[in-house]
Amino acid sequence: MELTIRLATEEELDGVAQLVVDAYAEFAAAMSPDAWAMFARDIANVHGRKHDGDIVVAVDESGEIVGTVTMFREWRGVQEGTVAIRLLAVLPDQRNQGIGTALVRWVVEEARASNKGRVVATVMKMMDAIREIVERDGFVRMPELDHEPAPGVRAEGFCLELS
Repeated sequence: MELTIRLATEEELDGVAQLVVDAYAEFAAAMSPDAWAMFARDIANVHGRKHDGDIVVAVDESGEIVGTVTMFREWRGVQEGTVAIRLLAVLPDQRNQGIGTALVRWVVEEARASNKGRVVATVMKMMDAIREIVERDGFVRMPELDHEPAPGVRAEGFCLELS
């Protein structure tokens, strides 16, 4: 599959929001209904995130957006010189084709080109595919980034040192 990875346009943001919710829907069963509702609202808030981060999309050869990630160039809660990866999402029927890996590597290269010292990511325990991508690409556990994005939902921090 040939991919183009680029920043999303304003016109694409509603579709990106739906893609993220669709991609994360498989995790709803592991949360209480209230926690999922709260989490789903948060992850769908692409328009809100675009003011603090870059909404990055992976587009296939037909022009369909098949994956996305939010890249924060100066993410809250981490030191200066750090880029953060959040909300990596790939359409369920497009998984296992390297799209998530390509998005993560794009962010890492952007961080390097911007002379950042590290890239961080937070991953919910149940997200085995995302955990596998970041670990395979050299990210290591960073417990001080652990947090709870919704009641009862624990996210674990990972870090890739670039310098």
